[in-house]
Amino acid sequence: MVHPQVSVIIVSYNTSELLSRCLRSLQSDPDHPRWEVIVVDNCSADDSVAMLSRQFPDVTVLALSQNEGFARANNRGAQIATGRYLLFLNADTEVPPGVISALVNFLESTADADIVGPQMEYPDGSFQDSKRSFPGPLMTLLEYSGLERLLPRWRPFGLPRLTHLDPDGVHRVDYVAGACLMISRECFDRLGGWCEEYFFYAEDADLCARALQNGGHTYYYGKRRIMHVAGASSAQIGVRATIEAHRSVFLFILRHRGPWAFWLTRLITIAGVSLRGLMLAILLPLAALPGKAAPIIRRLRNYRRVLALCLSPRPLPTGRFIE
Repeated sequence: MVHPQVSVIIVSYNTSELLSRCLRSLQSDPDHPRWEVIVVDNCSADDSVAMLSRQFPDVTVLALSQNEGFARANNRGAQIATGRYLLFLNADTEVPPGVISALVNFLESTADADIVGPQMEYPDGSFQDSKRSFPGPLMTLLEYSGLERLLPRWRPFGLPRLTHLDPDGVHRVDYVAGACLMISRECFDRLGGWCEEYFFYAEDADLCARALQNGGHTYYYGKRRIMHVAGASSAQIGVRATIEAHRSVFLFILRHRGPWAFWLTRLITIAGVSLRGLMLAILLPLAALPGKAAPIIRRLRNYRRVLALCLSPRPLPTGRFIE
């Protein structure tokens, strides 16, 4: 039996139209006969599964009976994958021809590379950050203080999203976005797959951190780019996605940086959210004059939920979304 070179694993949640575009972009690549494509549907309420049956009969579909989250669903796909390389791909992406083969060639030609991800862009062609530093107290401080946005090209301040690095270059980084992440099957099995303690967000950082602990490295390959809508699934759950992101970051920091960093990050987040909320509250009366108060009120409610999470005795992921 000849195994495929690459297994493309896509987790989908109510993204039927975007998923169709993603799969068509894969089919446009002349190398696609060398791959297998596996879609894991996280109990979508739209017609995703029916669409796959109608339009893409060659795609392997795992239709889950409940939303199992990003990490667990990816592991379910990996269990049946037979490729030498695994490409974990979001449903809201479009991959131009040649990108997947370029990532494979990079892993095969770079001895210390275990994981690689390409450059990403938004649908309008603007640059999208896909390379990051591991979460921690310093990264949280730079983000909430606004210094990251104020001086993004200066290395100390650009660390969270590595904005001081050439976006078109090739760089060894802490981690790349799980929206398009390639890893060898051998490395994936050695790491034990995605950590299922995460439900949504930060599981990509965790996977790359464990690879680093095992002597492997993650690379950002800026010579090739894909389109990523970003947030197609998380937008459907609104503020809960923000809460889940904070939960996952707290878990990562506790697992990889220790209790002191976990508590310090919570304190920094409390201070940052409180300061931002205070500033918005001051602006609210002014914004109400032209009738533009609604977005500020939504952000204030968002900050209140994050603050409540930081003060909660249970700030870590629960395995499901919390209302």
